[in-house]
Amino acid sequence: AVLVKTASMGLKRAHLGRTIADLRPHFHQLHGAFGFHVCGEGGEYETITTDCPLYKKRLVIDASETVTHTDDGIAPVLLLHVTKWHLEDKTPSPS
Repeated sequence: AVLVKTASMGLKRAHLGRTIADLRPHFHQLHGAFGFHVCGEGGEYETITTDCPLYKKRLVIDASETVTHTDDGIAPVLLLHVTKWHLEDKTPSPS
């Protein structure tokens, strides 16, 4: 899952478009510092799932732009607006 919205102290523009797996250590730091919920409960962040076992193809984000919804100095609300994407075939897993 890829971050497409931030609404929390400690989450910045650079975090948009990154996977929650990549951000896991940062999420745990934010939890210790601010009580941030690492699962995003309470609206700290939103994601889009780009791949899962149920999907026949993988969603690949080719281009995006950042939109500032609320320019708050402490916890700005930022959105990743996907402007170009494509579907990609999955590599079959070995049996």
